[in-house]
Amino acid sequence: MLWGLSGPLFLLDYVTAVAAATAVALAIRSVTGWRTRGPAPSTVELAYLTDRAGLACQVGVAALHRATGVRVGELSTLSVDGPPPSRPAPLVRALHAALRRPQTWAAVLADPEVNRALRRMVGRLVRDGWLLTPAQRRRTALGTLPLFAVAAVGVTRLVDSAVEGRDAGAPPFVAGLLLACLATLLGGWWLAEVPETGAAARRLLKRLRRAHADLAPEQRPAWSERDTDELLTAMALFGPRPLLAVDPRLAAQLGIDNDRTRPTTYAKTARR
Repeated sequence: MLWGLSGPLFLLDYVTAVAAATAVALAIRSVTGWRTRGPAPSTVELAYLTDRAGLACQVGVAALHRATGVRVGELSTLSVDGPPPSRPAPLVRALHAALRRPQTWAAVLADPEVNRALRRMVGRLVRDGWLLTPAQRRRTALGTLPLFAVAAVGVTRLVDSAVEGRDAGAPPFVAGLLLACLATLLGGWWLAEVPETGAAARRLLKRLRRAHADLAPEQRPAWSERDTDELLTAMALFGPRPLLAVDPRLAAQLGIDNDRTRPTTYAKTARR
């Protein structure tokens, strides 16, 4: 019997160790990327923080559509005729340049200038602390090692008892330890998947979603009565559903549909 502990006592110590290891992993995650510098993210940058490049580009096209109009042509092509909005974000400017000639949405996303603007935007977000660096993500993932170490101890206890024929406790405690080990491994695997956004970005998005709760899809806003800033803010924080309501034909060309309207990150926070 590992360390000579009885089944109930070992299980109690195991659960305590799991709680402590989980607290360590969550604490590391909550403080990584806590500090930022530079100005607050723009609307397009907020969209990237919410659901990465796809939503950022959709918000950029929505800005162009409200400013100059985005035309849906033959063979599912998109194009613009007018000038870009005044003082556009670099990504919006790149999207406008790409759409000066008719092309599909897939071609727009593959445009070199659009991708260059996206890389520069990501670089700014990383530099200012809104997105985590690879080193920060590695450190956060390493914070889950205590969980796997505790799980290894529990598995060792079970294997040692089975192989050596030793008593690991009454069947209920053995089953409880087995379930606890599985839960620990699953929890460690889940926590090892580190988000790109830092703690400051997640805090900012949560605060903005509370401040603009009237724009959430659940509130069913009347978009015909909302201005452009509210439309873009709603898309950046809650996903592309507003554009689907405003211009279904354009939204369909951008890959927006009723079954995929909420970013994963917002869907998780909305259930809390």
